[in-house]
Amino acid sequence: MHTRIRAALAAVVLTAALAGPGVVAGTAQAASSGCYITASAVNIRSTPSSHSTAVGVAYKGQTCKATDYSNGWDKVKMKGTGNAGWVRSDLVHTPDDDTHTCIPEDEACHG
Repeated sequence: MHTRIRAALAAVVLTAALAGPGVVAGTAQAASSGCYITASAVNIRSTPSSHSTAVGVAYKGQTCKATDYSNGWDKVKMKGTGNAGWVRSDLVHTPDDDTHTCIPEDEACHG
């Protein structure tokens, strides 16, 4: 049993070392939460425009689910509060933002 745990831990450490800092952390957080807010505070807006009505506020680290994209804006539904609306894409991290590291043995990276 302990051998399996050590082997799994070694695989995680090796993956983190090969991928580099931030890539694994960002990927893990985005995969588990869908998306998350990266700015200290953001307005959630009714339409994808800075001139539209703010329907809520979200704070750094809060998680969300991105459901749509339009011209630099992500449509999100905040986990926990349920607030939904549009947030500027540069203020929210989605799985599409993650950088993936290719290794020579990975056939999928060379297609």
